[in-house]
Amino acid sequence: MVKKHGKKQRTRAKARRTGAGHASAAAGTAHEHLPLPDMDVLTSVPHGAGRPLDLELAARLVAACRTACRPCQTSLARQMRLPENRATLAALAGVPFGILPAVGAFASEATRTWTLLARAATAERQGDAALAAVEAMAEPQASELLKDALDHWAVGGAGPEEIADMFQVVGLHPQGPGMQPQEGAEEADPYADIVLSKESSDSKGWAGGDYTLHAGFVELPDGRPLPLIAVEPRAERAGLKDLRTRCGWRPWNGWADDFPELDVNWRVRAHIGTRALEEVAHTDAEGWDDIRLWRGEAKTPSDWWDLLDVAGHALLCGPVASADPDAILTAAEAGQLTAVVARARFF
Repeated sequence: MVKKHGKKQRTRAKARRTGAGHASAAAGTAHEHLPLPDMDVLTSVPHGAGRPLDLELAARLVAACRTACRPCQTSLARQMRLPENRATLAALAGVPFGILPAVGAFASEATRTWTLLARAATAERQGDAALAAVEAMAEPQASELLKDALDHWAVGGAGPEEIADMFQVVGLHPQGPGMQPQEGAEEADPYADIVLSKESSDSKGWAGGDYTLHAGFVELPDGRPLPLIAVEPRAERAGLKDLRTRCGWRPWNGWADDFPELDVNWRVRAHIGTRALEEVAHTDAEGWDDIRLWRGEAKTPSDWWDLLDVAGHALLCGPVASADPDAILTAAEAGQLTAVVARARFF
């Protein structure tokens, strides 16, 4: 259920970035990961606020990420977080987060908060506030921001000239980017950012009744994450026709700018004491259940539960053929995906 381009690449990049180091690194011998990327683009973004930048340190760190050398990543990241290198860290993070319309469902709170300053710095070509925020970060927050930024740099997608051109285009408009966030998101990738919860994807899902449920996350058009539940048929009567007719779910193409609407009669019921999902049901006009789509007792992943508690809603979608990460978009592209946003009810 990872979207086919951006999110899938970033997820794989994260796995590569945290992989085992080379034998020479494990032995403690000095080495470089060549060729080093050209990091001159950092001088063209405003997030360093005109301070001197250590481009060599940035290049070595990005190169270590792209070659999955964990020992080098650890030592170089420690240097990057030092007070004298916070301007370089701000510029390194400003390249992706000053442009991207969304930071991703699993970005840290520190990154989400700082991204607002990063986008303002890009629009105003003034990075003093963005840099000051990075300089004021405690070690854990600076580490989270750096890790999130390196997930983007590790992909090695756009080159320095392409990134510089993006900033030139953004800087031409006197009021910032010349398009709405939704337009930018569609131009980058029309599909919503969807991922499976690792705990859910490693299991067979939650079986109960005619469907098996798979937990995940989806990013709203404004960048906020929302819990997701994908349904997989496990009975003959279950499937696309059942979800369209009996359940009344609307077709969804998987696009972020065509996000499903809230139906207040659909409920996701969860038990506070056990932090378990117990029922997915629809109520009639008088509040009585007229459809019970799923019933059971499923212990939820901790991050999924925490988000459900905050968001108070969840996206229901299906049918999917399996817990494969691409199953939702495969169904969407085939015109066989339906969805609805349901309310969460805790007891």
